Amino acid sequence: MRKALISGVLVGVLAVILLIRFFPSNDDFSLDNPFWNGLKNFKKETKALSISSVSAAGFISLPAKNVLFIIGPSGVYTKREVEFISSYLREGGVLILADDFGSGNSILKGLRLKTRFSRHLVVDPLFRGKSSVLVKIVDLSTSLVNVKNLMLNYPTSLQFKSGEGKILATSSSFSFFDDNLNGKKEKKEIKGPFPMVAEIHYGKGKIYLISDSSLFINSMLSRGGNEEFLKTLIKGKNTFIDISHHPVGYLTKLKNTEIRIYQVISRFEMKYSIFLILVIIIIWLQFKKKKSGYEENIQDILQKHPTWDRKILEIILQKRKGIKNE
Repeated sequence: MRKALISGVLVGVLAVILLIRFFPSNDDFSLDNPFWNGLKNFKKETKALSISSVSAAGFISLPAKNVLFIIGPSGVYTKREVEFISSYLREGGVLILADDFGSGNSILKGLRLKTRFSRHLVVDPLFRGKSSVLVKIVDLSTSLVNVKNLMLNYPTSLQFKSGEGKILATSSSFSFFDDNLNGKKEKKEIKGPFPMVAEIHYGKGKIYLISDSSLFINSMLSRGGNEEFLKTLIKGKNTFIDISHHPVGYLTKLKNTEIRIYQVISRFEMKYSIFLILVIIIIWLQFKKKKSGYEENIQDILQKHPTWDRKILEIILQKRKGIKNE
């Protein structure tokens, strides 16, 4: 019974470890997430490489050949991080900043730009998908001639500063800021059209601002002309994506912990240390098992014959054991 319980626990622990290791990530904007909120299809299309630190990224060495995506960032970008982004742009790099209610404005502020994400929810009761929060953009610049339309998901808009660049896409005149989230146009709520996508020249490089962080997730990439828009942005470029400002879920934290533990125990000296420990444990268990069996035999005999002397029984059993060993 005890052996079965221990075996069951060990099998259960092993199953949990394997489940954590091989179950795909479900984090928002994760390149390995195959679910609706992930970027696995984006990764497949762009062959994007993730960077965990903007300030230590190798992509800055050849900026003119690269495009950097920052999608749905959370947490303010530090001065050092913004300086690296600025240097990358001045040398000819391309930045795609797709945000709605995240921390994209901290980057724009650090770059000394006046344009901002408005952080107002834009809805459209006419040009839409199944819901008014799925906003369909049909008013596109001639530079996006291959893109028929864009389908956005819970987008905001851009507070675009005239003279900083040009607007590439706007919402329809039926769109409005749904500040109270009731889906109806109220008197105090501002009516469109609103700037939704813009291009800003910065040094030798360019910044594309997209007022929706969901445009490229798995559930949205195939809608409207989103995929064609993505292809237009990355054409002839090496693609990178900053993941340093994406929230990390518990599953991913556990995965990373497992990987670190595996890296430690896979070292040469650790392998043999673990092997030695396992050998010692096995020998100890065998010794304990024999001792336990010896005690159980005496207890069984005494239960049947309670008047017998325990010391005499121990002497007899030890002599029998010695004869068997001979």
